Amino acid sequence: MRLFIAEKPSLGRAIAEGLGNGKKHEGYITCGNDTVTWCFGHLLELANPDDYNPEWKKWDAKTLPIIPEQWMLKPRKGVAKQLNVIKKLLKKADIVVNAGDPDREGQLLVDEILEHFNYTGNTQRIWLASLDEKSVATALSSLKDNRDYATLSRAALARSRADWLTGINATRAMTLLGRSKGMQGVLSLGRVQTPTLNLIVTRDQTIANFKLQKYAVVQATLDHKEGSFKAQLQPSEDMAGFDEEGRLVDTAKAETIAAEAKGQQGTIVEFTSQKKTVHPPLPHCLSSLQKAASAKFGMSAKEVLDIAQKLYEKKLTTYPRSDCRYLPEEQFDDAKRILQALSSTPVFEAANPELKSKAWNTKKVTAHHGIIPTGQVPADLPAGEAKLFELISTTYALQFHLPRTYEAKKIVSEIAGYTWTTTGQTTLEAGWTKFDKQPEEQPLPAVEKDDTVACVESKVDLKQTKPPAKFTEGTLIAAMANIHRFIDDAEAKKTLKENEGIGTEATRADIIETLKQRGYIKADKKNLISTELGQSIIALTPEQLKDPITTALWESRLSAIADGSEQFKTFMADQTHLLPIIITPITKSAGNGLQGHPCPECGKGLRRLPSKKEKGKFFWACFEHNKPVFLPDVKGKPGTNKPRTPLPEAPCPEEGCGKMMRRFESKKHKGKFFWLCADKEHPLRSDVDGKPGVAFG
Repeated sequence: MRLFIAEKPSLGRAIAEGLGNGKKHEGYITCGNDTVTWCFGHLLELANPDDYNPEWKKWDAKTLPIIPEQWMLKPRKGVAKQLNVIKKLLKKADIVVNAGDPDREGQLLVDEILEHFNYTGNTQRIWLASLDEKSVATALSSLKDNRDYATLSRAALARSRADWLTGINATRAMTLLGRSKGMQGVLSLGRVQTPTLNLIVTRDQTIANFKLQKYAVVQATLDHKEGSFKAQLQPSEDMAGFDEEGRLVDTAKAETIAAEAKGQQGTIVEFTSQKKTVHPPLPHCLSSLQKAASAKFGMSAKEVLDIAQKLYEKKLTTYPRSDCRYLPEEQFDDAKRILQALSSTPVFEAANPELKSKAWNTKKVTAHHGIIPTGQVPADLPAGEAKLFELISTTYALQFHLPRTYEAKKIVSEIAGYTWTTTGQTTLEAGWTKFDKQPEEQPLPAVEKDDTVACVESKVDLKQTKPPAKFTEGTLIAAMANIHRFIDDAEAKKTLKENEGIGTEATRADIIETLKQRGYIKADKKNLISTELGQSIIALTPEQLKDPITTALWESRLSAIADGSEQFKTFMADQTHLLPIIITPITKSAGNGLQGHPCPECGKGLRRLPSKKEKGKFFWACFEHNKPVFLPDVKGKPGTNKPRTPLPEAPCPEEGCGKMMRRFESKKHKGKFFWLCADKEHPLRSDVDGKPGVAFG
């Protein structure tokens, strides 16, 4: 028997349809001599610290860093039944086919199950970038040896273990530090989540500290024998009144220049004209799709990923978690079929399947290619799916339209001793832009060098600088993917530009959702802003943990493991070596913060916490006992609890009760008292000369 193990049920069903003659069973489908079963994502997860050592259950700085000697996996909750199905099927299998998603996580997901059940038999791999009938048939006819993908599995395992080490240790350390400063709850840190949070916090701080700068733009209308055109003052290096960004901040100077130029004649000192080409935008990868859908439809990154996954499972589009925008040249011949199938809109009707855009480049295709339609015709899609399908398919159709060509002109004039520049463009062939946003044009007259021009009008436009825009989900995804743009160090920028950024196509949306759920960021209309808690965490976090260079280089090394150019053991050894360096500054600060005020019950550090009831008030607490210890705050130090005066007691007058009543003062009427029996079913009694009186209530 040949056993296919798919990453999820939808993938399993697609394979079963490709094999044909399927018969459904509990947790699997038989197709003649083939059987298809499935997972529900990862069925196994890394064990918790206390699974290795019971002493690690307690969050104590002395136990950090926690580094397992032998790593363990355990089944996730609710998957025992399906795991048992796979276990029984493996015993009957002659050949197993790894049908995980076509990426490193999909590879590991099935491989770890095979290792869990000690399966060592013949194993093959099916690589499914698309679930339409033709793609499944092609994939089934070209199975590979699963060992060819071992480096992918090791890269995913390295990612998983490195994230566990950083997440477990840094989160515990930061939580202890937070407690020492009166903060409550778990303060989570992560290899990708923390640098991402730092991007948002830094942007918010830049906006908050931004100082408006007013500046002037001097414009002139120049008259030429072939027509007039606009020009703008171009500062020279020795010109006064400009800031380091080349902005004219001296408005009086601007008015003087405008006045000096008006009515004067000058000369064109330079004229250039170039024919330029703009190719269609490449097909989408997941990041570009998330950015476009965020800007156009206001969709969240997670929403885009979820919808793209549904389109993939409905066989309408190819695999969504792609980091590549190019297409294999081997698939070019299939374009005609796809274009004809979807030819109900102008962009498809006018497409020419003979045209070959720059997107067709096998050498630039990574593990996946760009997200494109499969040629299946959609029917009655929900609104969100319809919008995203149109975005994906339109971008694909644009590959079969001519590039836009235009003439770009530049005129440099000299008037009244000042330099003035003009740029403009004229479309020669609209090409693909007929179906996209039309670029603005400024046609310029035909001029030549040394021609005479006259300044017939000049004016000063007062402007002011703007702070950078707040992040949206789309722009944050783009920032994570292009983290080099946020780095000042030239060498680091160059390295990061050549690599993946922070996070992966598959994880970035989840990282944003995690930051929201933990209350570190929140959505403000379309924008993402950091919360006070998120800002506090970044303020306390060591630079190395929030520096995007660290995690981006880790991503680069994970890719190197995947392509076989770096060893798994080397990477993990470096992680365990780096871990104490990262968390020691946090645990040291936490330890200092907890010292000096021992608990009267156990001697361990008391924590000063803010009162929820009274703003600005604090109290001290220790939670190391079954019954927590609470002490008042006296000028920033723990005080002592006042001894309580025992409440007066008297036997309950109820017949046959035998229990005691206690005397309490009324909260509503100071100086008034009442009696309450230990048996709370009995009525309250009034107070008569310090003794229980008549029943009431």
